[in-house]
Amino acid sequence: MEGGTFNRNNIEAFPATVSDFYLDTFEITVGRFRAFVESGHGVRTSPPDAGAGEHPKIPGSGWDSAWNEQLRESTASLSAALRCVSSTATWTSTAGPNEALPINCITWYEAFAFCAWDGGRLPTDAEWNYAAAGGNSQRQFPWGAEITHEHAVYGCTASCTLSALLEVGSLPLGRGRWGQYDLSGNVSEWALDWVSPYTVPWVDRAELSDVAEDNQRTRRGGYFSADEYGVSNVYRSSDPPIVRGPWTSARCARDL
Repeated sequence: MEGGTFNRNNIEAFPATVSDFYLDTFEITVGRFRAFVESGHGVRTSPPDAGAGEHPKIPGSGWDSAWNEQLRESTASLSAALRCVSSTATWTSTAGPNEALPINCITWYEAFAFCAWDGGRLPTDAEWNYAAAGGNSQRQFPWGAEITHEHAVYGCTASCTLSALLEVGSLPLGRGRWGQYDLSGNVSEWALDWVSPYTVPWVDRAELSDVAEDNQRTRRGGYFSADEYGVSNVYRSSDPPIVRGPWTSARCARDL
């Protein structure tokens, strides 16, 4: 997609500029993540190379070998960990009916490692927000100003189970300006940045330091039990990068 300047979280005081980049049409599916796991990658014995997944305009944004210890020790251990909440985890130990569902229960480190293995990288917070806002269209939601359950999976408020989640690309009315599905709802998505207060100027940048000292990486897009505000483009959430929740997945960015 063509880059440009927009207001982060639709706040005029915080303009940001991103260069051209590509953001995957779909969230990472169980099937795609299974290929990664079965290849033996994403664990301590086969981590990403140092510097892998680096943003071409942000030096130091690639994989840090110190993060290797944050990966699971083996493929078997990773497979077990991906069943973090039995009622809503999408991973299964063998291929089955969930392959087109978004993978969830992945840590930030595993999302980063997957995207690097897949020839991409995690999007920056600004890139993700730019795509969801439709750039200078400054959309409230990726598709426009109004939301219904034909646009996004959200609002599951009681005893949510796996049936609350839809296969990626199931809601064509929810596509963003550049064709991405599920930028709102279903599962939230990890971004590269540590959470920090917005500052200006912001041109092809990411927050690579935990300046807020709260050990939180950015999540975007809301998830199946969020309310309308929680799946809107004005909302940014976060978690520690080691958190493994059924509410979180990722999609990869790629360089043009």
